[in-house]
Amino acid sequence: MGGDANTDYLSDGITESLMGNLAHVPEIKVKSRHSVFRYKGKDIDVRKVGSDLGVSALVSGRVVSRGDTIEVSAELTDVRDNTEIWGQHYSGRGAEIISLQQQIAGDIAQKLHSKLSPSEKQQATKQGTQSPEAYELYLKGRYYWNKRTKGSDIATAISDFNQAISKDPGYALAYSGLADAYSVLPAYGGTPSEAFPKSNAAARRALELDPSLAHPHAVLGTNEMDYAWDFAGGEAEYKKAFELDPNDATAHYWYATDIGSLGGREQEAIAEAHRAYQLEPLSPVTTMIVGWVYTFMRQYDQAIQTCKKSVNVSPTFADAHRCLAFAYWGKRMYPQVIEEWKAYGRLSGDQNESNFASGMEQGFHSAGWKGALTKATQVRQMQRRSGYFSAYNVAILYADLGDKDQAFRWLDTAYQERDTWLIGLNTDFSLDALRSDPRFAELVRKVGLPQ
Repeated sequence: MGGDANTDYLSDGITESLMGNLAHVPEIKVKSRHSVFRYKGKDIDVRKVGSDLGVSALVSGRVVSRGDTIEVSAELTDVRDNTEIWGQHYSGRGAEIISLQQQIAGDIAQKLHSKLSPSEKQQATKQGTQSPEAYELYLKGRYYWNKRTKGSDIATAISDFNQAISKDPGYALAYSGLADAYSVLPAYGGTPSEAFPKSNAAARRALELDPSLAHPHAVLGTNEMDYAWDFAGGEAEYKKAFELDPNDATAHYWYATDIGSLGGREQEAIAEAHRAYQLEPLSPVTTMIVGWVYTFMRQYDQAIQTCKKSVNVSPTFADAHRCLAFAYWGKRMYPQVIEEWKAYGRLSGDQNESNFASGMEQGFHSAGWKGALTKATQVRQMQRRSGYFSAYNVAILYADLGDKDQAFRWLDTAYQERDTWLIGLNTDFSLDALRSDPRFAELVRKVGLPQ
């Protein structure tokens, strides 16, 4: 669904809500957000999109907000011959947004599966709240969570989810959104010891309010593994998430990343990454995750090829360039590492990463890779003075420089701060120079990693 600039969050949110509702209809497989949203706002060839997504029917629509009135047009098209199966125009006041969305979901579900039982119809039109204000705030929170181009987007999402909860304290999906937002906050400068407990508390509250939700289990799974270092507990949460919703691509790629980082289960990790990719073949994220897993496995050529594919799918997707930078680093192709990091800084809009890449480039021109690493350690330490930044990512620079004492000093800081990167101790190529040191085995033991 498309909309104007003021209704972007509404059109995105209604689209996501419909996808969530229709996913409960028997015999219907709904494609995920990442795959679908790349067509937003574009003139599309229905048959080509149907072929790309591997679907037989396409729901499209438009949301327009005029004062206090919301207008939604929706069409269902058979992609095989481009004929309209059904089309409808809906209109209502802002306060009626929930019943509008329920009506649309019910109508589409009925057209796609005419023999819906009353309980299936109820699932297809289920809403988590009766408060229009809470629902709209939730949609805004999801809009900024999905955007997350910078830390302020996450802060806005957290604020919106909290406001939704204050309007309706029983709104499970708002807690689930809050759990998502806090779980990624450390990647945007949030402190792990503050963010992860808040994420866990929100996920557990979401499940108390609605035990049928799958995604909060996946959030708990990644938090247990990455922050609590409770690998068995995390695994159990992931398994519960898959049991409730086997088609949550995000859960599959988080799991792939976690078990890939741990090492020793390479085939399982790559199978999970491919499962996420099959669920979302057009998503740059799932393609990139396959690339990351190949990096953990030290199959750098495969990693480079796959991360390049992610860049081709979405040229502005910053994280694909970071994936490429690490794969090139593993292959010791240093000029390419710096170029990809520059692209990562530019596309993410993160000045810290641009400064890091510039520092590396200056150091490289004057004294090769050692010069690049030396300059990089200075830049990272300066960044730590102005806010949280991963100590682990300072440690790997010293390790690659061959300065073992400094590397272990920063790894110890990472341990004190419960740095999420530590679950990759066994697989990270940049730490290879430290592996024979008794301090390394001791750190692996303290984190509780599988030996």
